[in-house]
Amino acid sequence: MARKRLCIIGFGRMGKQAVNAFADQFQVEVISSRDISSELADGRARQSSNNIESLSDADVIFLAIPVWALSKWVQKINEQAKSDCVVIDCCTARLAVDRELSTLNRERFGLSHLGPGNISLFGKADPEISVCLKRVGCELIPRTAEDEDRRTGPGMAHFIGMALELYLPEEEREKLPSGAGRFLLQLIEHLKTNSPSTYRETQLLNPFMADARKKVIKALVQFDEALNRGEFNFQAYPRDKWRD
Repeated sequence: MARKRLCIIGFGRMGKQAVNAFADQFQVEVISSRDISSELADGRARQSSNNIESLSDADVIFLAIPVWALSKWVQKINEQAKSDCVVIDCCTARLAVDRELSTLNRERFGLSHLGPGNISLFGKADPEISVCLKRVGCELIPRTAEDEDRRTGPGMAHFIGMALELYLPEEEREKLPSGAGRFLLQLIEHLKTNSPSTYRETQLLNPFMADARKKVIKALVQFDEALNRGEFNFQAYPRDKWRD
């Protein structure tokens, strides 16, 4: 029996991970605005030569694009895709995703990302997709869009790392190679491996991040002011175990 068809829209980091996750189970085509033929040389997927045909033939459509690019594909999918086609997105700002895809009239669900470990699932996952994800070590954790957006910890790490990358002078960064400073440098470097759209989504589209940022900034300012007054009130460890 012929394998089902999966069409990936977008070929950034998430699109490439989707090929790796689904190529063994599905016949994969990729829609991209650039020539990616050399990146698909291993034969696990091929670039679409006709976007309309790729959409109309697909049993599953994987949206590996930012939130602000979703709306232009909704009408195309509604008009061209099979009525029983399943649509998956992997965007970060979940409430914004729900707004952008509210007029999509196909069965759909969302994933927070792809890769080994726990992955937030929004909606009901297609059984065949679930099998593929399990094979690559993904554990699906059902969550609501609001619950996911309220998990501002990752976004806060992005915020701090980006602030250091953009505004910490190079001469000051060179003073951080040891101890806790090494952790800050690792945070900066880690952010460079992710898609820029992820950071824009977490900071600009997540409605809970602005308040979370303000709270952290307020805490830092208060601690800085206390230190300037000569006060050091940090007591995470018993005082008898402190070392001068």
